[in-house]
Amino acid sequence: MNQQAMPNITLFDLLARNWQRQAPVQNLCFNEDDTLLAIGAADGTVALARLGDNEPPESRIVIDNGQTTIHPRQGKPSPLISTRIHEGTRVSACRDGAFLTQTRSGELLRVDRSGEIAAKVLSDKGPVTAFDHCHATDLTAAAAHKRLRLQSGETGSIREIDLGTRTPGIVLMSGDGRLAALASADNLSVWGIMNDPGLLLEISLPAAPLSLRWNSNGRWLSCGLGTGGLCLVDVETGANIMLGDFPGPVKTLDWSSTTNTVLASGAYRIAGWSIGAPPTCDAIATGRAGFVMVDTIAAHPSKALVAAGYPNGRIAIAQIGSPEELTVRDAGGPVTELKWSRDGRHLAVGDALGCAAIITFPNEIFK
Repeated sequence: MNQQAMPNITLFDLLARNWQRQAPVQNLCFNEDDTLLAIGAADGTVALARLGDNEPPESRIVIDNGQTTIHPRQGKPSPLISTRIHEGTRVSACRDGAFLTQTRSGELLRVDRSGEIAAKVLSDKGPVTAFDHCHATDLTAAAAHKRLRLQSGETGSIREIDLGTRTPGIVLMSGDGRLAALASADNLSVWGIMNDPGLLLEISLPAAPLSLRWNSNGRWLSCGLGTGGLCLVDVETGANIMLGDFPGPVKTLDWSSTTNTVLASGAYRIAGWSIGAPPTCDAIATGRAGFVMVDTIAAHPSKALVAAGYPNGRIAIAQIGSPEELTVRDAGGPVTELKWSRDGRHLAVGDALGCAAIITFPNEIFK
């Protein structure tokens, strides 16, 4: 009798809830209270996934004679909440569990928990080219017509900063809302945006910026470049360090707040540098080196861990500074986006074949 081999069951099969989109997933964002995930696709559609899980991992774990096993899910995940947005480009969390979505036409829209468009934000004076929202200060910053427009809350007064000739494609505020980093085609600038607004420092870049990330205390800013490089800026002193020798573009960056390490994609292993005091920058090897380039990374919010996604669909989680890795998914569509929830229990995944997923980890897995 012919016997069929059972397929290998991965952690992804056991722990993930999946939804299929009609286009590659390009943007993932958890809301501020970890109840919803916004999923933006390359066709401009935006949908919301509920984090509430009818079959959490803990309910499927069985201990028998000291052996721990987890049963596969039996049912389908809750359907996505559709929105009326069909030309979205970027999504950010904002107050009351809602989201802000930028559209291709330059509108900035507030989407509530039900998926309804609740309001237009800061888009009355021309198209918005980039924006960010700061949770700590409830401040929204939007670049439009070479001005940076700032608004606290939904109805607060609007302040404006003249950007001169700069047309930023990325706007990113520091966690405390004191500073804003602006990246344009060949330029990176940092601005004070609180009581005494103005330009603090400016750096010419050797290539187009692809990604920006602040560290937790707002002293260091990292900028990933399209030709395979990384710029680190010490905002306190104005010094900057250019790190080259990346074989690929640095599409994503992140900082580990537990280890004060900057992590980057664009190499054949997870690239990382430990930042010391006084300011030093020391390379730190993380995960295993291989033949496939890391395309996207996401640092865990409270543990010394980092998730990495690869163009062959593999997803791994590594301990920062260690070669040890946990493979979560072996293969699939090229991984385009990884995001941790704020409590670190959920890892959102998006890939180029339109797969959007939430991986919910048992409490015991990262002890």
